[in-house]
Amino acid sequence: METWAVTNEEQARYWNGDEATHWLVHEERYERMLAPFIGHLLTAAAIGPADRVVDIGCGTGSTTRAAGRVAIEGEALGVDLSAAMLRQAARRAQEEGLTTVRFDHGDAQVHGFTPGAGDVALSRFGVMFFSDPAAAFANIARGLRPGGGWSSCAGRTSQTTNGSWSPASPPPSTWRSHHWMIQQLRDRSRWANATGSPRC
Repeated sequence: METWAVTNEEQARYWNGDEATHWLVHEERYERMLAPFIGHLLTAAAIGPADRVVDIGCGTGSTTRAAGRVAIEGEALGVDLSAAMLRQAARRAQEEGLTTVRFDHGDAQVHGFTPGAGDVALSRFGVMFFSDPAAAFANIARGLRPGGGWSSCAGRTSQTTNGSWSPASPPPSTWRSHHWMIQQLRDRSRWANATGSPRC
């Protein structure tokens, strides 16, 4: 993988060390455990056939590949901190013949997303590892078109969150809600209409 920018150094070390090795050894078991969340996530994301999808914290790419099977005329991009897991993700996509699925080694907080290029971003339990959620959500928003969508499952809130990004959203302000992700999306990262539901 190419040189990459990272600010979430603790998680980058974690997911490029023993934890990545452990996950890859037990990949089948972890994927069986997490597979039921994919359907909820894709339903909430409402991906269209021509959409350009960004999967944050994609790991070995099962959610990215699932999104790519829906966005057959668009693209599914998976982004993750773990180089080893991304190599596995790329192998799996190649084995499945998914030509519109690709993967980038990156930290969502500072990754160089192409401005306005995406239609929807999603994450299956990736957002809970952000060291600076506001920075990450704002950076992801920059990579989406105005009105682009967001859906995620996050263990800390046990919720699916959805939202759309708007340049006219309120400026940053303080946040104190225990629904930290929704508040980050609404108030600090320029996302509008962020909501939560217990679907995940």
